[in-house]
Order: sequence, then C-alpha cells, then structure tokens
Amino acid sequence: MLIAEQKRKENIIEYLLYMYQIEDIVRSMHCDYERIKTSLIPSVLPNPSFLLQYERWYEDICKELKRSGKTQKGHLYELEEVFAELTLLHRTLLEIMIDEKYKVLVENALPSIEEFSSKSTLVNAHPIEVCLHAMNMKLQLKLRKQEITAETDAAMDSMRILLSYIGREYAKMKSGKWGINLN
Repeated sequence: MLIAEQKRKENIIEYLLYMYQIEDIVRSMHCDYERIKTSLIPSVLPNPSFLLQYERWYEDICKELKRSGKTQKGHLYELEEVFAELTLLHRTLLEIMIDEKYKVLVENALPSIEEFSSKSTLVNAHPIEVCLHAMNMKLQLKLRKQEITAETDAAMDSMRILLSYIGREYAKMKSGKWGINLN
C-alpha cells in the first residue's frame, strides 16, 4: 500500500505495473480476503502501525475485483482511469501538440508493439496498453528467473522508452507544469 502510494506520486508507469502485480497476487489467492489477511499482509507489512490501513486496502481490492467481475482478468477501476488518461495523453501528444520526439518514439516502438500484440491476446489493444503488458510480462519473466533473449529485450526496450516518456509527460500534466499552446 505504501509502495503503491509512493509509486503513484513518483512514476505512474511504475505504479500501474506494481498494481498489476498486486492484482495478480490477490487473484492467485482467489480474492480471499481472510487468506490475504493471514498469509500475505504479515509478510509485506512494514510496521505494525500500518496494519489497519493494509487490511483495508487489500480488502477493498478484493471487494472491487469481485464486484466488477474481474477475479480472473481485467484491472481495478482506478487503474482503468489512469490508463484512460494515458491514452488521451498519447493522442494529445501525437495529434494536438504534435510532439515530434514522442512521434519518433512511437514509430520506433511500433514494430515491437505490433509483434507483441499479434503474439498475445491484445490484437486490437491500444499501443500504450500493449507496452504496459509487455513490461509486465518482462517483469514476470525476471521474477521467475527465465531467460529473456537479447532480441526480445531490445524490442521491449523501445516500449520501455516510450512508456518512460509518456510517464514523464503525465507527471507534468498532473502537476500543472505541462503547458499546452493551441494557438
């Protein structure tokens, strides 16, 4: 919970990837709050003074995943909202602001995005969603200590760079330091 709050403030892309991991962990425990309370929370609790906050946070995640029918796949509503903001920002950078640097990053990543998309269930997904899922997959492979080929790593690097850029632009936008001049 504290990590999620920190990541949300500092890096929205890391926040989304972290929360995808949390969703996966909660799902692996079948959204069973009592099981999470007894076996997961004690292992991640940084300090006993945060116990009630952590319990409430995980309980809310379980409830929302159940309520929204996302106990098998899909994302929490809050994450979907952030993703919607990122897709709008993506479009704004390309079509309204005509950010040349961003355009080049998208063009560089596009072959990797299309290849990853075609090999997954994300055939008609937004490019930012594909990039996020690719980074999540890379993280999963690293956690499992599975080999990532140099070719795959290079392909994912172009997506990582794209996400990094849009993440910085998102932070500027949210802080009010992002100027948009339409004239």
